[in-house]
Amino acid sequence: MHLKARELVAFALISVPLAMGGLPLAIYLVPYYSGELGISLAAIGVIVLLTRITDVVTDPMIGTLSDATPDRFGRRGLWIMLGLPVMGLATIAVFNPPDQVGHLYLFVSVALLYLGWTLISIPLSAWAAELSPDYHERSRITGARSFAASTGLLIVMSLPLILAYLVSNGYPSLAPEKPGSLQPMLKIVAWSTLGCLCVFGPLLLIVVPQARFTQKSSISLKQALLLVWGNKPFMRLLAAGVTNHVGWYCISTLYIFFLSHYLKASTQQWSALLIVYFVCGMIGTPLIVRLAARVNKHKLMSALSVYMVLVFSTVLLMEPGQWRYYLFIQVFCGLVANIGNVLVPSMAADVIDQDTLESGQQRGALFMALWGTADKIALAVAAGLTLPFLQFLGFNPAIENSTQGLKALQYTYTLVPIFFLSLSAWLIWSFPITKTYQEELRNRISSEQLRVEG
Repeated sequence: MHLKARELVAFALISVPLAMGGLPLAIYLVPYYSGELGISLAAIGVIVLLTRITDVVTDPMIGTLSDATPDRFGRRGLWIMLGLPVMGLATIAVFNPPDQVGHLYLFVSVALLYLGWTLISIPLSAWAAELSPDYHERSRITGARSFAASTGLLIVMSLPLILAYLVSNGYPSLAPEKPGSLQPMLKIVAWSTLGCLCVFGPLLLIVVPQARFTQKSSISLKQALLLVWGNKPFMRLLAAGVTNHVGWYCISTLYIFFLSHYLKASTQQWSALLIVYFVCGMIGTPLIVRLAARVNKHKLMSALSVYMVLVFSTVLLMEPGQWRYYLFIQVFCGLVANIGNVLVPSMAADVIDQDTLESGQQRGALFMALWGTADKIALAVAAGLTLPFLQFLGFNPAIENSTQGLKALQYTYTLVPIFFLSLSAWLIWSFPITKTYQEELRNRISSEQLRVEG
């Protein structure tokens, strides 16, 4: 099945606000709440980690409920509709907060943002796996989503430069009250995310058809989780995907600290570098999709992860203040930045095929829920690991750090991601579901009439 262009575009566009709301959480949350609102690095790391505990329950629950929802209500669309206002309003709460906030406010607002994200992303990911049974078409679908997400990221990263330009050309009201404050930009991001959710969410539900199934999930959540646990390809993919994302999240968590404190880049300079990175990500996404159409996806992911490790290792050679040289890192790393976003969901769809054949039921949302939980745990691990460790080593973002503190920042920023990305490459190399095996699965599913088009 080959999706029509309008269906592919409508399906991909919802990833724009998901990325616009998600990037500030990964990159700006720590420097904003620590540097401007006075919450310590260790406290933020613990709070982010604690917000993920709720996902252990809510993610599989939402996945199971989505799988069991009658087709007439929209098996995926109903839950996406519920998630749109939750995520939109929570984004405003997180990134346009009152002047005085405490630990409880940060915990509740971030937890609600993750809940809204879950209500949208889990059914959406299951929907993506159901749009086509073809091994390579699935990479095209995930590639379109990644390209749209990169567009959202590019919009967010362009805002500091746009605001700086407007302030210097007759719009002083857009200037932050405190020099270097992130608040004006984050406020625009929050309200823009809400607006995009209101437009692209209904467009998705109107244009893109939802699949119908001959059988619904009729087993308990406990039974379903036991079956998932026994799915060895999924567990290997989960381990490889989590370690891959932990590596990338460690980079994004410490990015602003490293660029501003170690490389001495201004807000406009590191914003420009991020724009280069995301533009290269948009260029690299279709290249990854094309490569995935020619080789087995797991081999490609392993090879590109090794490439990323080799390129990123050169950061260890950089001296303080050399922010211009980081441009080359942004270009060559940006080209492969979406390997996990393109290839892992595509391989997850192949894993779901095996479960469908073995169980006689379609439980795509449950699998994607567990993946979503693992992905958010990866973000929490990245923050919970790097931030307290960095503080323990003596780095403090609120002061002018010594050479020892700066070196601690450099080594943490570089070596921790390299470890996790290398581990991911090793884990995914032996992934058992190849193109040939997946085609056999689809043929057996079709012969047993487990799925009907509709």
